Amino acid sequence: MVSAIPSAPELAFPFPGLRPFKRHESAIFFGRHEQVSDMLQRLEACRLLTVVGASGCGKSSLVRAGLLPALQDGL
Repeated sequence: MVSAIPSAPELAFPFPGLRPFKRHESAIFFGRHEQVSDMLQRLEACRLLTVVGASGCGKSSLVRAGLLPALQDGL
């Protein structure tokens, strides 16, 4: 019997799952605009920013897909 369900490589998943977002995935990274804005203001004032939080809370995604693209765009 042939299955009608496509195999995993054929599916296009819109989110990375448990791994952090990457810089090129900033278009699908949303809901943390306020935090990115706050980080940009802090960087402007101090030029040093430490991102601290519990394991798995999204620190890497926030920096890679939120802060870095914003800096690259000149914000």
